[in-house]
Amino acid sequence: MALLKKIYSLFFFLGVFFLPFNSSVPVWLGFLGAYSADSSPLFFLLGFCFLFFHFLIGNRIYLPLKSTEFTVLCVFIVFLIFSTLLNIPEIIDFYFKQTSGISRFFRQFISIIISAFIFFFLFINVCKDYGAVRFFQLVRKTFFISLLFVFSAGLLEYIIITFNILQLLPVLKVFDYLPFVKMHPNFTLQRVASLTYEPPALGTYLLTIAGFMFSYIFTSRRKILKYVPYFMVFFLCLVSKSRTAFVVIIVQTLAGIFFAYLTYPKFRKLIDKTLIIGGFLTVIIVVSFWGKVTAVVNERLESLDVTQLTYSQENNSISNKSRLGMQYAVFQTFKKNPVLGIGWGQQAFESRFHYPYWAVKNNYEFKEFFQNEEVKSFPPSFNLYLRLLAETGIIGFLIFIFFLYRIHRSSLELYKNDDKNRYITIALLISFTGFILNWFQIDSFRLYGFWICLSILIMMKKNSLYL
Repeated sequence: MALLKKIYSLFFFLGVFFLPFNSSVPVWLGFLGAYSADSSPLFFLLGFCFLFFHFLIGNRIYLPLKSTEFTVLCVFIVFLIFSTLLNIPEIIDFYFKQTSGISRFFRQFISIIISAFIFFFLFINVCKDYGAVRFFQLVRKTFFISLLFVFSAGLLEYIIITFNILQLLPVLKVFDYLPFVKMHPNFTLQRVASLTYEPPALGTYLLTIAGFMFSYIFTSRRKILKYVPYFMVFFLCLVSKSRTAFVVIIVQTLAGIFFAYLTYPKFRKLIDKTLIIGGFLTVIIVVSFWGKVTAVVNERLESLDVTQLTYSQENNSISNKSRLGMQYAVFQTFKKNPVLGIGWGQQAFESRFHYPYWAVKNNYEFKEFFQNEEVKSFPPSFNLYLRLLAETGIIGFLIFIFFLYRIHRSSLELYKNDDKNRYITIALLISFTGFILNWFQIDSFRLYGFWICLSILIMMKKNSLYL
């Protein structure tokens, strides 16, 4: 039986390692649906199969039935079914992108079950086998090893596209020999994607590992090197030019500094000195390079301008218009049935009638993707919270918010009471902060890091003497 544990644990850590390796995922993984964009689900599913076989031959698997967080999650899942059943008369008539409303519900329900139960059960059982502390350390180490590959490829890609050093392209192509990788430097937008399929995907990976890399600052004995992992995260965030990732990681950094300032006296002294020196240098830089600073700020503000109705290489406002337009339409859908919503997975059937004119005009994304019946993939709502309002109403939304509240409260209680492992709870608080913010711009539960962190939190609570 020990062999089976080693096998499903191995597949779990392989999935963690290959998290950013998704720029060339094989077509045959298409059976995974939304999960086919990543390579990690393949390893997680194999791990779960061995875990399930471990259970079938008479061994127990751990189910966190006494966990408040897991209980609330189960209530939320049950409500998804309840809300959908109440909307069956309308859902039967839904049809869009060659998909019926019933089919859409089952696909979306299976999708959340994969993350919230199948993957989560694998994660929490591996966590139980190793113990929460050891599990955290192994996950962190695995993240760091994969980050070394991502950083190396990203740095080389940045040098090539920024300085147009085409002679280094053959060196960059060496990374194509890695599994699930096909390097594709973007000379037009000059955004780095590294081993991932696009810069936003790189941003999601970075905010996933940010808390784990930040924790090295508290545990490493090397004065300078302990800052290197988080520096790599921050550097890749900048060169990816992912606006969402930049904002989220800034907030994560501030959260980490805040808790570290309260917890570690040595870190408090370092922060005080850094603030003084940093403030002084900032004034000098702003005064000396005022013109360049204002130009950069204006460029960032213009990138958020959704009033421009044409697209060019210099103006990348199309994605912003699409996101805001889609979110507007989803909110209009919520207003149709604000209490119980219109059913899980159904918002696109209704929101397509509420796309605002300013978002659709001169926007190729709506014509080629979102409103194109030949493209089977459904248009995203770009905001999980708005999606929950539209599909589950106020009740489902509040259940999910309570779920997040319980996670945040439990993390804070562990932080206050478990002095020995505070570096872990700080990492969890940083991570959960990132996931909660990231859900303002994505509408999927396919955030593997969230379920890994939830597993650590539940196991730490289970083993805590104070909770």
